[in-house]
Amino acid sequence: MSHAYTLSQQNHWNNRSEQWKLPLYFSKLVLHHIKHFVDGMLSTGFSGTLTDIYRESLQDRDRRTLSHFLTHGN
Repeated sequence: MSHAYTLSQQNHWNNRSEQWKLPLYFSKLVLHHIKHFVDGMLSTGFSGTLTDIYRESLQDRDRRTLSHFLTHGN
């Protein structure tokens, strides 16, 4: 997957979350995790593992933070 496509996907997600008024319900940190999680799941190299989500989403944080988010929700 190209980085340009991923960045345009993330911009689309930012616009969509504003349209759905998600920032009223979720913190910036949660929205950041959701954006990268969805981006990783929709990528072509995704095979169902957390490592794939982390690798394909260009997450700028450690993989353990995504695991912590999925386990604890914050």
